Amino acid sequence: MRPLSHSANLQAVKTKKQFPCKPNGMRTKSSAVRRIPGREDTMTKEGTALASDPARRTTLNLNNLLLGIVQSRACRYSACHIEFTVDLAEDLPNVSVEPDQLEHVLFTLITNAENAIGQDLGRPGQIQVTTAVEAGRVHVTVTDNGRGIHWLDMARIFDHHGPNVQLSICVAMMKEHGGDLYAWSRYGKGSAFTLELPAHVEIGQQQIRRPQGSTRPTLEGKRILVVDDEIHVTALIFDVLALEGANIDLANSGLQAIEQIKNKQYDLLICDQRMPDLTGERLYRWVESVAPELRDRVLFVTGDVPVDETKHSLMQTGVRCIRKPFRTAELVEAIEQVLSQSQRLGF
Repeated sequence: MRPLSHSANLQAVKTKKQFPCKPNGMRTKSSAVRRIPGREDTMTKEGTALASDPARRTTLNLNNLLLGIVQSRACRYSACHIEFTVDLAEDLPNVSVEPDQLEHVLFTLITNAENAIGQDLGRPGQIQVTTAVEAGRVHVTVTDNGRGIHWLDMARIFDHHGPNVQLSICVAMMKEHGGDLYAWSRYGKGSAFTLELPAHVEIGQQQIRRPQGSTRPTLEGKRILVVDDEIHVTALIFDVLALEGANIDLANSGLQAIEQIKNKQYDLLICDQRMPDLTGERLYRWVESVAPELRDRVLFVTGDVPVDETKHSLMQTGVRCIRKPFRTAELVEAIEQVLSQSQRLGF
């Protein structure tokens, strides 16, 4: 990736760029946003009223809008040592939105990342903006290496009484467009915010079309145990799987998971790899010896880049692993693949 000149023609920019212009620079799912008393409530109501009027919407490409915003931020804060990087999906489907509202949301996410880095981070600031399309939905993710968000704040990050009221306003706007907003964070390491919007209907229908003859395992009625010491992560996975009709039990430690596996039969085990009391690999080895019927129905999640030793272990066990922050569709797809493989093995 090479630096982008401030005077560059945005239409000519390739899909991966760095903006080393020295600018100033846990996942949770947004729930239903309650109206905010006072001025913020007025802003939210005005925003959602605009969004609910289809006549105000237009079809546009997110990549072009993002490039303009990122370039303007990089130019504005040209003295403060943050590197902007964009990684934009080629042939990204258009979205049907109210342009001013979408620009406001994207601007909020990027400036939120800048504020998280601030002046006293103690390391070079980095902000990455990526786009992708999956299952008929367009994703925009803004990642920073700033201060991160404390888990107490993560629990109310999209609430109107939370640490950033603008995020609750953004959620209200995007939900009116059929979208959603997610947040991931590791305290002291950084955060990632992902905006999801439905792709424009003509392209979106092509994206979600499944090959003829394919089988999609249903999660309806499946009993799933989710193990993670980050409460906001288990809450997020719970929300996603509940919408799929699954029955979910939660555990916040490996030892707690062992007790639950002893007392119940599960169709699937979703487990964080790194927990303070018992690693995901050690829990898997216990499952192999005590509950072997479950060993081929395990999915690991991790927030770290696997080291060689971990990669070797995963290859030996054959356990599927996805990295945080994962998209909703990515999680569901991984679960379906694990269950499909289990069915082929006769479990």
